[in-house]
Amino acid sequence: MPLALEITLILVLLALAVGLVPLLIQLRRTAKGLDLFLSSTRKDLAQIAEDVHASRLRMDHLAGSLAVSLGDLSAFTKSLGEVGGTVKEWHARFRTTLESASRTIGGVIGGLSTVLAFFKSKPTSHEPD
Repeated sequence: MPLALEITLILVLLALAVGLVPLLIQLRRTAKGLDLFLSSTRKDLAQIAEDVHASRLRMDHLAGSLAVSLGDLSAFTKSLGEVGGTVKEWHARFRTTLESASRTIGGVIGGLSTVLAFFKSKPTSHEPD
């Protein structure tokens, strides 16, 4: 092999080694930075997972409380509806009774006025014969 080719080959290998060493050092720094980033991310994700779990438990508790409250409200509104139905029924009965009493009183007054009209229309003999 000629001497110039050997020197060229040595220079190329030396240049490659000189360029490759900083590249490998930077690659090692990048790997360490990535390792720190992943470790930090793992801790952050664990904290986020705990927070999400706690939030879900609070939401479950709130949903349970809301379900109980809505059940109580439903029972209250049902009772209120029954009271309203009873009041409506009593109102109808009272109105019917009032109308019946009104008709009866009207009939009695009408009968009395007829009797009074009869007696007024009958000639009275107050005059001596």
